[in-house]
Amino acid sequence: MNRRTAGLISVAIAVGLLVVGMWPFAFRPPNRVSWLKDHAGLSFQPDGIAYDPASADWSAGGLPDQPAAFTMELWLEPGRVPPTDLFHILTIDNGGFPSGFILFQWKTELLLRVRDRARIRGFREVGPGGVLAEQEPCFITITVAPAGTTFYTNGFALIHYPGFTASSSRLNGRLILGNAAAGKHPWSGNLFGLAIYNRALDASEVAHHYAVWTSHQAAQLAAEPGLAALYRFDEHNGPWANDLSVNRHRLWIPERYEVLQKRVLELDPIGISDLDDIVVNIFGFVPFGFIAYQYRRLARPDGRVGNLVWAVCVGATISVAIELTQVWLPNRTSSINDLFTNTLGTFLGALLARRMQSRTTSAGDTPKTGRE
Repeated sequence: MNRRTAGLISVAIAVGLLVVGMWPFAFRPPNRVSWLKDHAGLSFQPDGIAYDPASADWSAGGLPDQPAAFTMELWLEPGRVPPTDLFHILTIDNGGFPSGFILFQWKTELLLRVRDRARIRGFREVGPGGVLAEQEPCFITITVAPAGTTFYTNGFALIHYPGFTASSSRLNGRLILGNAAAGKHPWSGNLFGLAIYNRALDASEVAHHYAVWTSHQAAQLAAEPGLAALYRFDEHNGPWANDLSVNRHRLWIPERYEVLQKRVLELDPIGISDLDDIVVNIFGFVPFGFIAYQYRRLARPDGRVGNLVWAVCVGATISVAIELTQVWLPNRTSSINDLFTNTLGTFLGALLARRMQSRTTSAGDTPKTGRE
């Protein structure tokens, strides 16, 4: 391989990486949230979002760092069970990272995450497994109290987590449905109803509310004490979902997909669900690192360390260009994790090329300069 060929291959790989990183070039994609036609409810698909433009205190107030009382009722039907990643069903976001209160799906598990700066990962989470079967309607109730958090399904207590609480400050913010504030965890499924209370319901109330919801009489709950919001999603059209409580909140369903907290080079906590992306990001840049090193080696056959550094810097520059461009794409995220893994992939590819050069040189072959 001469220098010209190596250069052309390097450019081709770089262009390919840029195209893949920006695909499908959707600068104003449609918001994939729609009203159900034959049933009250909203259908969520990637990429979709519905949110309350105004912030609210969803608890009963109190001191910001003290455990609050709170109940959430959701009648939902998950879509295709995701193999990986965390998909946000409901988020209460006050601009912090991560958001203060998140309810999400991981495979068939339902998990509740509360921001906690005292933890290494910045949050605590709990939740039962196996409750979100594919395309099976389920009525979920979650009560949060100073004594702990309890999960209910279809009116019956499922599991109690003593000591797991949420402070008032974590329950203060914008209500977001179907996605994360940063727009990178879209949930798929149908949401038939949602209610929020600023108190913890007891077991008998949970069972009664389940019966009311499933008999399609949820409007009766509008007079319940402590009701903060009640959405039946029975509008069937339009950009707004109306709250039946005295607070009269409204959920906005934009025509175009929006990201509420677009971040530049965001640093994400790394979990099991990220392993697929990590592998793709690393191995996607290995060929570029290999060819870029070969191109540089043909010009400077004796500069092994310098050639390695040069190849890595070029790979990192391409990755930065991709990540900064993704800031303008609502359905893509700008991640410093991707920058790190792409640069690592470039390094591994260049290191492989350097080792091959060392073996060739030790065998007595003279490196070619590529000069014609």
